[in-house]
Amino acid sequence: MSKLRRTVPFITPKDQGHVLLLDAAEMPLEAAEAPGLLDAVRRPIGLGPADSCLSADLVEQLVEAQYEACLEYIYGHPVWREFREGTAREALYAYLLESRHYLAAAPFRMASGITDALRPSKLVGLQAHHVVEEADHDVYFENGLAAMGSPRELVRQARPSPVTVEWIHLMRTVAALSPLAAAICSGLLESTAGDRDAVSGWHTMLVDSKQLAQDVVQAIYEHVETDLGLGHGSNWREAIRAAKVVPAEDLADWLNATTLVAEMIMRWVNSLASGLSGEVVTQLPNLELQSSPRTLGGEADGLPVWPAEVYDSFVHGPRSTNPLVRRSLALAYGFAGGVGDRTRSDSKTAAAMAGTLTASTARGWNGETTQADLEKLIESWMTAIDGHRLWQRLVEEPTLPLVHGWMVENYHYVAGIWQHTGAAVSACPDTAIRAELVKHLIEEFNHGKMFLRGIERARGSRYQGLSTDQMRPLPTTAAFVGTLRELGQRDWKAYVLALAFLQLTLSTAGKEIHSRHEGFYRALFDRLPESEPLVSAMRRHDAEDTKLGHGDDTRALLQLLCERHDISSDSIAGAALIPQLAWSFLDGILEHYRHGEAAVLQRVGWHVTQ
Repeated sequence: MSKLRRTVPFITPKDQGHVLLLDAAEMPLEAAEAPGLLDAVRRPIGLGPADSCLSADLVEQLVEAQYEACLEYIYGHPVWREFREGTAREALYAYLLESRHYLAAAPFRMASGITDALRPSKLVGLQAHHVVEEADHDVYFENGLAAMGSPRELVRQARPSPVTVEWIHLMRTVAALSPLAAAICSGLLESTAGDRDAVSGWHTMLVDSKQLAQDVVQAIYEHVETDLGLGHGSNWREAIRAAKVVPAEDLADWLNATTLVAEMIMRWVNSLASGLSGEVVTQLPNLELQSSPRTLGGEADGLPVWPAEVYDSFVHGPRSTNPLVRRSLALAYGFAGGVGDRTRSDSKTAAAMAGTLTASTARGWNGETTQADLEKLIESWMTAIDGHRLWQRLVEEPTLPLVHGWMVENYHYVAGIWQHTGAAVSACPDTAIRAELVKHLIEEFNHGKMFLRGIERARGSRYQGLSTDQMRPLPTTAAFVGTLRELGQRDWKAYVLALAFLQLTLSTAGKEIHSRHEGFYRALFDRLPESEPLVSAMRRHDAEDTKLGHGDDTRALLQLLCERHDISSDSIAGAALIPQLAWSFLDGILEHYRHGEAAVLQRVGWHVTQ
């Protein structure tokens, strides 16, 4: 083990399956069940005592080694080989569009790293400089798409993929930790352009293989040249040098955050290969905008809210292989019925069918703001999670690692109550509503511990040395909790609406747990009886929330909001992002923990000793 770089393991696609990647060593997923592997994996990633500090030289070495491992993981994805072979054209188109969306959100996702500081230090200055330099880099990919015949107003109007939205919010979440955390996490992305010859060769290959025209590639390659000219690849080194020393406990968090970024990029690459973003690009030249342009960025506007199957289809591909179904679903999600075909106006076009699908299934907002109307709207958003594939898998083909992972990620979510409700409390100027939020925080204050104790008790000696609270949350979980926190900070009214959504998922009224929850638990336990002790913490949490009357409290909070304040379309749009991120939260659990024991082991992270 001494020859291994200091890195967490990854699960990576390989030959139609997946393997466990530890540094450069690949092993079958079944190896995770070998006695002693957990101890071996943990040994090289400890950072020593929690109260120690590490020098800039050592931190730079550790970060660089983690980057190398992360990049080996990311570039091991089969799609990069398929790009070279010219067999992934639609994924390439998706890469162009979603990269444009990600870059367009640069100020939104990066600027939080410069806000929470006592003084404008050199670290803050470095991050602020990086923000303004990256602020308009979406233009390079927009130029490339325009060279392909894509109207700019449609490119800007297209809704980012759910995974691109997740990635944006993950970066916003880690940037808010500190300027140094922002620099280290963004440094992973900037370092990908460090090998100028390899990057140049990749772009040349796209032209030589006739996958993209010269003017398209030149437009996007200008982004690489600009970043190299600005020296962005060394920003993270400058930040570490400016910090001089780094507390070990902080570095453990930031290295773990870097691994989450790598995992999110892999999830993003997966979605490029399997999803419908590329389908949007192929249709753009033949479309025209027929609705008013959206005023909010797609990373902040969750309207309309779609059923889980639509999010699933856009990210993972639809069940149907019919080309018209694919095109219709792509345009429905991408433009919510707001586009038409330039050449045809009949009802059989993909744009027309997308409009019909939007009218029948998308959950928009009619402008009403009474308590009853808002409750009805929020309850309609439940379709984003009610039909998720995770629930079907848990009752039809459950495994103990999947149930375990579901509980662990819910622990991380529930434990985040301090952060996101605390953010809303600090932002809310209405004393009555603020008191209700404080009451909610008090009632939920120890529910994270309830989950932690329940999970630890149920698994006994299993996974010794990998305690639940030290397991790295999935990037989708971190993005979900982080989005709730920043929503509380920037729009407390939107947070109240989002909180109503989260609370109303449990019960409809009164003190009785909704029958669908008990029915789900019974079906799970019938199929996998050994899961019952593990899930007991979830059932206890459901019962506690119901006993406390959170459903009725939520309705009272909505009533206060409606009686005392105007509710803007921006607040509705911001709250509507939470059902989408809740879908992502569930999807991350299913996509990761379906890999069995290796998926649980893989949540090991950088750590310190107390």
